[in-house]
Amino acid sequence: MKIQPLDHEAIKETGWSDIYVSGYSQKVHIFHYRAGANCKNIIILHTPVTAIKNCYECFEQLGRIYSFNVFAVDYVPGEGECSGDTQDFTLPNMVANLDAMYEYVRVHYSDDIHLLGYTGAGGIMAQYYLGTGPKFKSFAQFACGIYGDTTPLGLPKAFVKSSMRILRLLVKIKPTLSMPFTPPSAKGYHAELDNEFYKTILVRDPNFFALKINSLLRILECMAGKESLLKAPITCPTLVFKTLHDRYFSSDYFDRYYNSLTCEKKLVEIDDSHNSYFITPEPFMKEIAAWVNCH
Repeated sequence: MKIQPLDHEAIKETGWSDIYVSGYSQKVHIFHYRAGANCKNIIILHTPVTAIKNCYECFEQLGRIYSFNVFAVDYVPGEGECSGDTQDFTLPNMVANLDAMYEYVRVHYSDDIHLLGYTGAGGIMAQYYLGTGPKFKSFAQFACGIYGDTTPLGLPKAFVKSSMRILRLLVKIKPTLSMPFTPPSAKGYHAELDNEFYKTILVRDPNFFALKINSLLRILECMAGKESLLKAPITCPTLVFKTLHDRYFSSDYFDRYYNSLTCEKKLVEIDDSHNSYFITPEPFMKEIAAWVNCH
């Protein structure tokens, strides 16, 4: 599938709007679909390396078809429509932005709030935020993080600590430094479609493959830092997606993560590739909607 440039006016006509709240960043951007005051609320955290609107097709059905209030957030300072600079992205600052967004939803809608960690590392960052306390009625995630095991990032455990030390030094020297990012190759089932996604996402984000050193450091701190909230057990009902042909996550990694959960849980296998959440979002949306509705 070939990704097309966003038609912002057409998106607005389908019911989406922009909200801005103040957290650590003066402007935290919430991409919002209002279904109704009495509807359930879903907060969506996506990958921290691009704007939420670039992922629009992945989740828009949750509002248009399934009638949830949707709050998809640009939560990283300096990314998307969230104000701030690259060097402002720290995990505490991220939490402050997310807390501001959560309070907005709770005050203006209700506390019937559910969390979706989606698109790339979104599931891992959402796991981290869950460690701040019991806020959500349920959780659903695509991508997951086992504390201390960064193999989905292409870094063996033995190199994590030394990599973090090097990255911290580089961030001090030049916070805006970035490096080229090359996804691991996709093979087998739907590999051509998966590769086409990465070729054409550049029409929405020309800098998609320029990975900011500071962003990589914060993701590593999330997964392996001494103070990481990823170590906190998840207590709310959790739905885990396992893509069977994923270029980042092995089946074993998904299984080990899922088996470690002690909360109410459900595993959904998707017989497709990593970027299927974008290419064919319907199976994900159906399962997420059912999960939220029963909690």
